[in-house]
Amino acid sequence: MNIPFRPLGPVMQLLLELGHEVTYAYDDLVFINNNEFLLQFGSTGPSLNLFFNHECPKQTIEHIEQSIIPAADRKGISITRKGAYKLTGQDDETMQVEFFDH
Repeated sequence: MNIPFRPLGPVMQLLLELGHEVTYAYDDLVFINNNEFLLQFGSTGPSLNLFFNHECPKQTIEHIEQSIIPAADRKGISITRKGAYKLTGQDDETMQVEFFDH
């Protein structure tokens, strides 16, 4: 079994430096404190996909995107904007994540 490398520590440090906090990491997903966006690790190395909450204001999206992508590049982490997501609570108290193209 080949487990992919996921540099969660450097990603958490990057987010902290930008004023964000990781509240939950599950499998390949990294959830952020205010739920405006989440990151999904790619299949190889330090590459992540960036998804914005479907309710996040456009101005906030632009600000986050313009700060996080260049900051990540400087640390050798590749972040690519992929689209949007929606969280929905389920009857069994779990959450369902639905992804959309941007």
